[in-house]
Amino acid sequence: MPRRISDEGLLRMRRASEYILGRHDFSAFMAEGSDTEDTVREVRSLTVDRIGDNIEIRIFADGFLYNMVRIIVGTLTEVAFGRIEPEALEKIIASRDRQSAGVTAPPDGLYLNRVFYGQP
Repeated sequence: MPRRISDEGLLRMRRASEYILGRHDFSAFMAEGSDTEDTVREVRSLTVDRIGDNIEIRIFADGFLYNMVRIIVGTLTEVAFGRIEPEALEKIIASRDRQSAGVTAPPDGLYLNRVFYGQP
């Protein structure tokens, strides 16, 4: 049975998400074995909200690497439960090392909401 994320855990996720915003090399958040050469992406917004018993995470970016969203969600979940400190996200991103980020969250509940083509 999944554990419930506390209000404090939700705040920790929000603090950690601030480090993800902006233009970064997201190699640490890409599935191992991916052959993408350009791993720089810009995350323009990332929100974390409680909707009833669920946590809703919305990410708006100029593009995503393979499994990037699932790895971000898995990492933020580990932050919520205290296994990773929110401030560690800065070092995780800088490391460009997949092993330094959190687990890959399962795809259940993940869906693509909207795609914007040709917009900055």
